[in-house]
Amino acid sequence: MNNDDDDWEDTFDENGITLGPEEILHREIQKSKNLKVERLQLKDEVEKLRAENIHLTQKIQALTEEAKAPLSSAQKDEAPLQPQPFSGLSPKWFLFLLIFNSSALAILLYFLFQK
Repeated sequence: MNNDDDDWEDTFDENGITLGPEEILHREIQKSKNLKVERLQLKDEVEKLRAENIHLTQKIQALTEEAKAPLSSAQKDEAPLQPQPFSGLSPKWFLFLLIFNSSALAILLYFLFQK
């Protein structure tokens, strides 16, 4: 139950003016409306969070099932990828490139140590 002391405290406005019964009733109605609006907003937020929670739970379950699922038959039938041998250059090119790079290195070293 409410104390009479609380009723006395509520009868004052912010400016210290004593409120009449109509003003007190109007203030209580406004408080009630504000609380109802806040309550509805909280209900909406709770519903949104519940829906998001359900969506995320389903997504987690789908991902865990996908991770645990064995390979499908199409993936099993495919041969594993193996590196293909490189046959773009003939052995003559390898020999030419080896000699060319060796001579370039020798010339660079010669000019480096000449100074």
